[in-house]
Amino acid sequence: MRVLVTINCIGVDASAAGGIALARMMAETGHTVIVQAAPDGPVTRAAAEQSLECTSLNLQKSAFITGLLPFRKLIRSFAPDVICTTRADGQTASVMVAGDVPIVRIRCDIRKPRSGRFWKLVDRRTDLVVFPSSFMMKRDYIGDREGPVTVIPHPVDTDLYSFSKDREISEPLLVSIGRLSPMKGHRTLIRALALLPEDVKAVIAGPSSQQSMEELKTFARSLEVEKRLILAGKVENVRDIIARGTIGVITSLGSEVVSRAGMEMMSSGLPILASATNGLLDLVKDGRTGLFHSPGNSRQLASQAEYLIRNPSLAMRMGRKARKMCIDRLSYPVTAEKWNHTLNEITERNKIPSRRYHQ
Repeated sequence: MRVLVTINCIGVDASAAGGIALARMMAETGHTVIVQAAPDGPVTRAAAEQSLECTSLNLQKSAFITGLLPFRKLIRSFAPDVICTTRADGQTASVMVAGDVPIVRIRCDIRKPRSGRFWKLVDRRTDLVVFPSSFMMKRDYIGDREGPVTVIPHPVDTDLYSFSKDREISEPLLVSIGRLSPMKGHRTLIRALALLPEDVKAVIAGPSSQQSMEELKTFARSLEVEKRLILAGKVENVRDIIARGTIGVITSLGSEVVSRAGMEMMSSGLPILASATNGLLDLVKDGRTGLFHSPGNSRQLASQAEYLIRNPSLAMRMGRKARKMCIDRLSYPVTAEKWNHTLNEITERNKIPSRRYHQ
């Protein structure tokens, strides 16, 4: 099968990461894959790191119109059996120039689908919409769509993010990974840290986004926990940080269609203390692989962290179950099998009957 994956994202966000993962899975299972992304951008470089063939072609915003002709030439020369697109730009361009090639849209945006006659036309020409989390189905992210939809979770590399039996924990360390956006709720973790025993430390890894590391340092200083908080900034390889951790913490106040950090920490054998919101409700199994706290509730988070720290055997059991869940449900082989089945069905029939279904 010849698969074209369009990724018109500015950076390697959850949408882009999902597209790159899909391209990698299809390539590793024997398909011919090309990734379309902007020239010399973060997505192109990330795709190249995965040894994926990438064509430098921009369909983002103002470059959309000028990119249509090169995109049409790409489709004619590559002759894909199916186009998988991660953003509205690629979906729209495919509808406009791809003829009868089946189109799959992967929705990974917290914003609800667009409405209007034009978008209904685009949606009607789209053969399948794939959601990475079932909460999107429950919250009506389907919108006015009449065609088929399904849920296929984003995968996690369970070989890269693995459990180390030799892990040595000298002191309790709470690990949080995510950009420093207020929506990520890092201040909830800092408030919780102030309620925990003096030997408990926390690390937050992520680039500045709407707030700086200095602002979080100042906030930590006001609560007298600055010396117990490590702000690591943007980290290319978070495995070392995760390996030192005792508990993974996700304090998002919203967003989190896909929590890559959550999956990576779970795959590495960490129990997760997660805010009960959006895709986290599908990822974490409360009481089995972690515990939920109400978004923004630092007292509840602190209580849960102290409970797991005082019961290390329970924390270890939760971590092992989290790791097993990742292998059983979210590993590359398992997710690749789902994608292969779905894309084979589309290419064999050229169009899935108009009905809604789950895989």
